Amino acid sequence: MVVGLKIESNSNQMKQFYYFLFIGLLSVTVSAQNLQRSSLGSSGASSKISSSDNIYYVSQSVGQKSVIGTLINGENAIRQGFQQPPIQVEVYSETNTDIQAVVFPNPVDAFITIQFNEELKNPIQVEIFDVLGKLMINTSKNPTDSFKINMTHLATGTYFLNLSSGNRKFTARLIKK
Repeated sequence: MVVGLKIESNSNQMKQFYYFLFIGLLSVTVSAQNLQRSSLGSSGASSKISSSDNIYYVSQSVGQKSVIGTLINGENAIRQGFQQPPIQVEVYSETNTDIQAVVFPNPVDAFITIQFNEELKNPIQVEIFDVLGKLMINTSKNPTDSFKINMTHLATGTYFLNLSSGNRKFTARLIKK
């Protein structure tokens, strides 16, 4: 019986030990979390410099083997390089860039008709792609309220129609019978 009490006593001591170890590690982990700018590279550094009322972040990296910078194209932004800014770049478009159009018949046998619900002022670029992304039809039309596209030479399948006029766009999925 004495052995049983000793095991129970050791079990309580182990529980207490793990409890204090857990609390100790938790307090170290919680106090160690800090959000800051940093540089990841073969060598380099980041530092914060205070001058009067302003705070400046200076960072440098050595050994980067590519171009750095930000490319913004329409609604997409791509950043490249070891050093990334701490803010998110967002692009807002205040204007409606969709062309209001109707495409019929769909599914199509021979010709599709594209009818616009608005007046376009710029030439209309027409592109039709197959499901693999191969450009099947590429033509330009003068601004008009409607026109037809001949699809008799295309095989049965699914295609994607892209229209653009100036900075405005329209996309539709077409099914060829």
